[in-house]
Amino acid sequence: MIKVILSTSLIFLVIVIIRKAFRGKAGNVFLYSLWLVFAAGLAIPMFSFVLQNITGLDKGSIKSPVSIMNFVKISGTDAGESIEPAGQKESITKKEGEKGQEEKAEINVKQAASHKVVAVEAGKPVKSRAWREVWHSKSVLFILWAVGAVSILLRQFFLEKVFRRQLAENREEVVCQGQKVYQTKGIKTPLLFRSRGLSLDIYLPETIVENEVFVRHAILHENIHKRHGDVWWGYLRNFLVAVYWFNPIVWFAAILSKRDCEYACDSAVMKDMTRKERISYGNSLLSLIQVGKNRDLFCTATAMKIGKSEMEVRIRMIKRGKKRNIFVTVFILALVCVVGVAAFTDAMESEKEIAKEQQAASKQSEPIKEQQLTSKQSEKKKTLLAQEAEYEITELWGADVPRIYYEDETTMIFAGYFGLFVYSRQEEEIVQSLNLKEIGCDATQGDHYCEINVSRDGKTVYLHVVREEKMYQYSVDTKELQYVDYNLPDKLYNREQWEKANQSGIKCNGGLIGDLVYWYDDGDIMIKYQPLFYRPYGSCDFFKPEDIKDLSEVSFFANGTEYVITDAIKLQWIEKHFSNPVEKIQGVPACPFYHVMYLKRRDGVCGKIFPTTDSCAVYQAGKSYYEYKKGTNDMFWELFGIDVEEVFH
Repeated sequence: MIKVILSTSLIFLVIVIIRKAFRGKAGNVFLYSLWLVFAAGLAIPMFSFVLQNITGLDKGSIKSPVSIMNFVKISGTDAGESIEPAGQKESITKKEGEKGQEEKAEINVKQAASHKVVAVEAGKPVKSRAWREVWHSKSVLFILWAVGAVSILLRQFFLEKVFRRQLAENREEVVCQGQKVYQTKGIKTPLLFRSRGLSLDIYLPETIVENEVFVRHAILHENIHKRHGDVWWGYLRNFLVAVYWFNPIVWFAAILSKRDCEYACDSAVMKDMTRKERISYGNSLLSLIQVGKNRDLFCTATAMKIGKSEMEVRIRMIKRGKKRNIFVTVFILALVCVVGVAAFTDAMESEKEIAKEQQAASKQSEPIKEQQLTSKQSEKKKTLLAQEAEYEITELWGADVPRIYYEDETTMIFAGYFGLFVYSRQEEEIVQSLNLKEIGCDATQGDHYCEINVSRDGKTVYLHVVREEKMYQYSVDTKELQYVDYNLPDKLYNREQWEKANQSGIKCNGGLIGDLVYWYDDGDIMIKYQPLFYRPYGSCDFFKPEDIKDLSEVSFFANGTEYVITDAIKLQWIEKHFSNPVEKIQGVPACPFYHVMYLKRRDGVCGKIFPTTDSCAVYQAGKSYYEYKKGTNDMFWELFGIDVEEVFH
């Protein structure tokens, strides 16, 4: 967007100077056509952006030493990419990762490096962090832009609709000068307007119909507008103003181009007229044109409404007649070509930037140690050393919640920017992972977005960075990673079919990796929630009530904080109530069970249960439910120093 603003500002400045300096020496139609260059500077980047997001194709770039971007050094971001002359771009996810590192450091300081906090304010850091993410993102700016653009488009639509209805109610079809026109009440100047569909009609004030000279000049004038397609250019002008409503230069350009439209029309009308005919046409203009009236910029009708200064220009033009200088026209064309190259091309790269880009490309194309299979396969296929994902549960899960790419009764495959993971539903834990950062496939958005697909049998994962000619192929069975030409098989896994008969997904009750939970319909116990990454004691089975004894530690992770109990008195309270429940519940209670509580005994055996996160004093142990005491569970959460309403609601 910054490049669009700079380039169109340059074009606008040059056109304004040309209009002022060469009016009368270059043709008005030619000067009017210069606004097409300005419109192209606005429209081409917009349509290229839309096409790129729909098709995923890179629009490419042409670099030149005269590009305006050679003189601009910007270290900010715009539309999700870094604006630098070297053209180096980083994905949104990587930027989120950097932001996540800073916020991770802030969290670590607040948690005194141990990440084991027992505090009533446990949920507050997550809330403030979430708000910062929202405001740092571009979603707010996008909403403001969309509201402005839609408001202007609606205003244009309703103004035209009201004007069309007004004309239709007060018009009468007549034939003047052998041409069908409309005699209309309520208008003071002739105009050309789109009546319906693609039909363009001429409307004449009923006060001039009896004057043959006025009618002839008015019809001649409006037919030139029709031949030039000025009504349709008006729609393009309105659309660009709506899209770029935040840029005042676009508004000024719309006003000036509308003036030049009338100058060009007058010139075309008087092209073959004698001096006497030009004077007669000028007298008609003085009688027909409304001078000094307020005009609506958004009106696409070619009405004869101008300001006093514009009228003076048109009178001088009528007196002067046709005076053109071919050398001036050639000079303007050459100047516009140079300006076009400066505006539409990208900056040249310095030697240092080229070297840095080549180094980055080499790191991305060969991110991990490669092993050759055979001499014949070395050119097209390479087997690579697959590395396990590296992450901390206190890190942010990024711009997008991890997505499930494959799922059946035994296995679930999901991925986020921090890695690809294979989850065993039978063992209820992650059994293998792949480091996506090491192979350059960690972007979930942006220009380096990594597209992930899985074979129908769930045994092969395909990872492809958009617009690259090669992809990575990961075998779930052998853990083998290959770098091959991009060629997806015809039969891929379609999770939409799975979702029609099964409820499942990844849920996050906070902003950190440790909060991520896999939930699915287990049939007998309805929705089942399993933490994906928080496993303080490794793999643990469900504890039955009689198993809850001799506890040495109790812990769980919720809303970005790990809560741990080691106090003997509190552990005794948990043993007393949870090992001797007052009632075993028949059926399934209507309680939420979002967080696993892990229990560790003195003999080293660990277990888990699901305590309810509402007011019910109930917990789940496997497929059974127990009420561990009568009344509410407020006292249980107070053991951890937790305000239930604040953290879980």
